[in-house]
Amino acid sequence: MTTPTTPRRAGNGRRNADPPSFEHGFQRADDRLPPPPPRRPTGLPLVLLLALGLLTAAGVVQVRTRARVLELGADIAELTAEHGRLLDEKRRLEAERAYLRHPDYIEEVAAGRMQMVPATPDRLQAIRLRDESKQTGPSKQGG
Repeated sequence: MTTPTTPRRAGNGRRNADPPSFEHGFQRADDRLPPPPPRRPTGLPLVLLLALGLLTAAGVVQVRTRARVLELGADIAELTAEHGRLLDEKRRLEAERAYLRHPDYIEEVAAGRMQMVPATPDRLQAIRLRDESKQTGPSKQGG
């Protein structure tokens, strides 16, 4: 920032013995301090940047881990609900199977839908197998 300077007076070329007061805050260009010597790099910005990178990476890992835990928790809850539903369906199917296998139900279906009647002793026939070892020769076979 350049600062305004007081113009030199024309004439005798003498300077005033008192330097002018700069209550207004402006300075002359030649009143400024010399620039500070260049600083040697200390490596602190690099260390801070590295620390910031590590903290960011740790934060990302933490967030990903928590998100994965929540996702797995939701999956577990969903699978637990499905397991309970399947157990209920299994119980219902076992009860239905027991009902369908009950002799009273079988008798009801046989009589009602298939018009079956219980077998009486006079309708029963005994089936006997012939003993082929006692038969000898081709004459006894039906030929």
